[in-house]
Amino acid sequence: MTACSGAGSAGTSGAAGTSSGASSTGDAATSGGAGSGVTSGGAGSANTGAQATAGVGSAGTSGGAGSASSGVQGTEGAGEGGTTGDAGGAEGTDAAGATGAAAVDGGTPSDGCGMAPGQALGTYVKYMEMVTGVAATKAPRNYYVWLPTDYNPQHAYPLVFIGPGCGSNGMQGIQIQSASGNNAIVVGLDPSMAVDPEGRQCFDSQSFPDPEVPYFDQTLTAIESNFCVDKSHVFMEGFSSGSWLTNLIGCVDADILRGQGNASGCLQGVPAGTCTKPIAYMEVHNNPDPNNSYACGTQNRDEKIKRNGCTQETMPYTPAGLVVPAGATVSCVQYIGCKPGYPVIFCTTTGINPQHNPADDATTHITTQGMWNFWMSLPPASP
Repeated sequence: MTACSGAGSAGTSGAAGTSSGASSTGDAATSGGAGSGVTSGGAGSANTGAQATAGVGSAGTSGGAGSASSGVQGTEGAGEGGTTGDAGGAEGTDAAGATGAAAVDGGTPSDGCGMAPGQALGTYVKYMEMVTGVAATKAPRNYYVWLPTDYNPQHAYPLVFIGPGCGSNGMQGIQIQSASGNNAIVVGLDPSMAVDPEGRQCFDSQSFPDPEVPYFDQTLTAIESNFCVDKSHVFMEGFSSGSWLTNLIGCVDADILRGQGNASGCLQGVPAGTCTKPIAYMEVHNNPDPNNSYACGTQNRDEKIKRNGCTQETMPYTPAGLVVPAGATVSCVQYIGCKPGYPVIFCTTTGINPQHNPADDATTHITTQGMWNFWMSLPPASP
């Protein structure tokens, strides 16, 4: 995970991100033995001044600072008889720290929780990686990471992958941040001329499973290892070529993605029996669409209806934040009888300009406010 300088959207901070994105955790502070009835705290991170982690907490429930005699380096900080220990002395206050390794809040935390971000906040930063298990010419790939402006490494954030259309880079896809704000980590995936069989700057929608599945899986591992992700709330959406990619990942990695969102795009051919696990699904497709036919959209929908065990019955659905441009129509339905927690939403638009449309904040807001609110309405999935 190597950060590059010169990331787009004020991406001058790209050099800040490194392969680790943060210092290693917890080696400097060792856990003190907890007193009876006291839960030992976790290890403090190495860049927090050798924080005390073990010892005591309020009412003997969580590890706080060690006693004055043990404050230095936070060792042996157990409260006597399982009662709340006194804060370390003047020396212990600085060396042990007052916080220890705070518990992570929010969902199912990834390994990157507790690590300093190592990159600029509130802007995309470009990273380079070499994808393993693919042809050498297809191994070099880029991706872009956007962190909330108030990013907290002790809070596990929902993670949203964005797949842009052909000719765009990872910063230029659907701007989900307009809806998610500071409540999500966003990763822009990068199309590549080196992987597209026709030499376009697109995702490869013809080969299976590589090079795109290894690219996604390796990028996901890097993100979860370096940033604080809620692994029970991982989502993906895309437009055009990025929608093709989203359909592929939503098929192969449905046990990882909690939900997907699509604007235009088709589902490439995959071996029978590949797409088996349900996934929460929302799609918007304009009719007509000169680039990816409307029939592609209905085929995507029908595959999800079958996979999620839905019936053909529907009820009206109104996406959050919906805007209907002048001269356009929007019709959305939700399918009935789907497996609990795995709804299927399908929206048809007409009269949208251009006809091949991402349905973002420039038009209907379906792929921003609509999909974000749809995802946040879902119960968490077990990672």
